[in-house]
Amino acid sequence: MKRAAGKLDLFMSDLFQALLTRNLLYWDDTVVMADKKRICLRFYGDEGMAYYVAHDKKDMESIVEDGILDALTNEARVMHDHNSINYNDRFCFLNLECNAHLQRNLQKTADETGHAKPKELKELISATIKDRNDLISAGGISFEDSYVEDFEQKLTDILGGMEKDAAENKSIYSGPFERALVKRLHKYRENYFAWVRDFTIPTTNNLAERALRGVKTKMKVAGQFSSSRSANYYAKIRSCIETCRRNGINEITALYDTDLE
Repeated sequence: MKRAAGKLDLFMSDLFQALLTRNLLYWDDTVVMADKKRICLRFYGDEGMAYYVAHDKKDMESIVEDGILDALTNEARVMHDHNSINYNDRFCFLNLECNAHLQRNLQKTADETGHAKPKELKELISATIKDRNDLISAGGISFEDSYVEDFEQKLTDILGGMEKDAAENKSIYSGPFERALVKRLHKYRENYFAWVRDFTIPTTNNLAERALRGVKTKMKVAGQFSSSRSANYYAKIRSCIETCRRNGINEITALYDTDLE
């Protein structure tokens, strides 16, 4: 694995530069084990690129070391699962929040509290995404202004109800989570629902989650990496394989050709 990864330095450099030209990126990270320690494996990419990196820690220092988010301009958009570190003042891109993750949190709150408003918001999101998909399939490029205004009013009404319910929730178990969710929705409302006004914006971060799912599957089989260095070798090789697959290139041939250079 070390030998193969060592041949991919130029590929990784080119992939890095290509990522910086994208107007939309997805990113996510997960914890994996290496030599009995918890380390971070991170993904940046889109439909055509997959860039993986491994770090000893899941923190701002490692993100800065990656050099990707820092290099993005204010025209770039980044989809994530509410990684609050993305809102640091050093970054200037537009943050987009995953609605699939939000809907899971809304369902959790509804189940734990019995309150109707979280489920109502979840259903509003699902119905609006369906309407958007139907409109896109029919060649539409945006909702009518009246549709957007109606959505925004419904959202405002639901959030008002959620805020009232959360304030009255005295449970030490469900109360803090419900209040934190309501606070987050108020603070990041535009980041969660920008897709209603702009059909070029995705609704979920499922692409990044799928990109890391294979890593989690590997961990179930292999258990752990021998070291953080071997995790980095794996990240380079997986970057090549996944990027090739996304572009219809035989990954085995690509790795073999790289090895011959």
